[in-house]
Formats: sequence, structure tokens, C-alpha cells
Amino acid sequence: TKVDGQDSSITLNNVEFTSATNSVNVEGLGLTFDLKAANAEGEYNTVNVSNDVDGVYNMVKDFISEYNKLVASMSTSYYADKCTYDPLTDEEADAMTESQVNKWEEKIKTSILRRDDTLSSVMSTMRSALSSTVEIDGKNYGLSSIGIHTGEYTERGVLHIYGDADDASFVGKDNKLKELLSTDPDKVMNVLAGLTQNLYGSLTT
Repeated sequence: TKVDGQDSSITLNNVEFTSATNSVNVEGLGLTFDLKAANAEGEYNTVNVSNDVDGVYNMVKDFISEYNKLVASMSTSYYADKCTYDPLTDEEADAMTESQVNKWEEKIKTSILRRDDTLSSVMSTMRSALSSTVEIDGKNYGLSSIGIHTGEYTERGVLHIYGDADDASFVGKDNKLKELLSTDPDKVMNVLAGLTQNLYGSLTT
């Protein structure tokens, strides 16, 4: 006797999810259920989920790392030493080796954005956007509220996660970011989402 198969289904928090296989994916929550047998009428299962603290922490850490690389690159260009070299004439270039010409031109390029007004404006905009605050439930929060701070003035806006094991300068601090990701992850995400939206909007303007 041939028996047609039926879609598998689960009801999670009064919402039904179905699949053509025994694997049911709950989109948006990152949950997958592998079904082995049907529950009896009136029988329920309890599913416990927990925050992936380390996963989210590493995502935030990667963002800060990339941001810091960008800040350092712009600072290097803006605060480059003054170049006293003039572009080579054809006669001067002909009298030099290719290696000498390349070094001469590279020296000029390293200072081409020195004290550049546009670059200065971009750097200032980025620092201002990420040092601003966002309102959550009637209170204002900034990066320092979730354990992310700037360092010394000479670092020119580089960010640090207090307590991060890979940051020798601040490893001894309490890791507020990791603590909040365990106790109040929504606050962390709302703060970061708001500040990065401010950054995006400011740079677009």
C-alpha cells in the first residue's frame, strides 16, 4: 500500500512552521529542528536557547578592529611629515635609476594628504558620530556605556574594549561589554545600531 508523505510541522509559540523534510528551520531565529517522531495529543516540548555571547563579542571586536585600522591609516596620511621633494623633471628622472625614481615618487605620495581639509573633516565626523549617544527607554547611552572607550589622545580616536584579552593596555579592566552581552544583549545591539547609523548618516552628508 502506498502512503503519501506529509510535510513535517511544528508549532512554536503558537506559530506553525512546516517543511518537506524532517528538518524544520525557523527563519529569523537561527533555529533548526530535526524531527524524529510526532508528539502525542497534548504533549509539549520545551526548547531552551541561550545567547552566543562569544560570537557576538567577536563580531563587535572585529568591527572595532577594522575601524581602528581605518583611523590609523587616515591619521598616518594626515599627520605625515612635510615633504620637501618636488616632482622630478624628465632630465632629473633620466639621470636617476628606476629604484631612485620610485623612492622619490613614493616619498611625495606619502605626504599628498598631509593636512588635507577633506580628510580632516572625515576624521572629525567619524569621531563625533561614535562619541555621540543614542536614546534607549528615555536614557542616553554611548560606547562607554557598553565598555568601549578611546585611549590616549595621541591615538587620535582609536577604540578599545576594556578587559579585552588581546589588548595589553586595557586587559586589566572589567569587561563590561561581555557582561552586558550576557545580561542585556538588546541594549548592546541598540547602542551599536544607533551609533553606526549616526556614523553612516554623517558620512553620507
